[in-house]
Amino acid sequence: MFTVKRLTGILSAVLVLFLVPGVSAMAQEAPSQEPAVEAQVRPGQGAVRAVQFSPDGARLAVGGGANIRLYDAHTQEVVSLLTGHTREVYSVAFSPDAQTLASGSDDHTVRLWDITTGTLHRTLEGHTGQVYSVAFSRNGRILASGSGDHTVRLWDVATGTLRHTLESHTDQVYSVAFSPDGRILASGSGDHTVRLWDVATG
Repeated sequence: MFTVKRLTGILSAVLVLFLVPGVSAMAQEAPSQEPAVEAQVRPGQGAVRAVQFSPDGARLAVGGGANIRLYDAHTQEVVSLLTGHTREVYSVAFSPDAQTLASGSDDHTVRLWDITTGTLHRTLEGHTGQVYSVAFSRNGRILASGSGDHTVRLWDVATGTLRHTLESHTDQVYSVAFSPDGRILASGSGDHTVRLWDVATG
């Protein structure tokens, strides 16, 4: 003779038998919540302090240690190893036409590299501190560099000559960026300020 209590127990057991396999199957089919990683580029030496894609998306520049590696952005294969800096590379920037790469380093220099050949085109000297940031103007004619010596320098890319030394910050300059029209340069510093400079007059 079934009691209500016993009937309830039997029904519960039957439900568990039906539901547990379904729950297990759902758990197996549930998609992973972890983000997908398409590729992992391994520079092989030193901390990676700078990365940038070329404007056409074909190359990826990676500054690791005193070297820069140029990767094919699609295959993740190294196409060039740029050597010349003697200390850590802190910043890299492609020219708008993707033909030149600028790099700034703890060795106080800015270097310009030919992307096609992987060779050093020019070394820009003058900073007395680490070069933390480099940026090309939109037309690619001017390169700005921000340094631990508290200055920003504007260089003529074609000749490598110094156009202006911008002095006003009271601490290290960590970032530089041109306005879209190339007339204004913004710089950010450890002195807690952002400063706007007239590129033509300095």
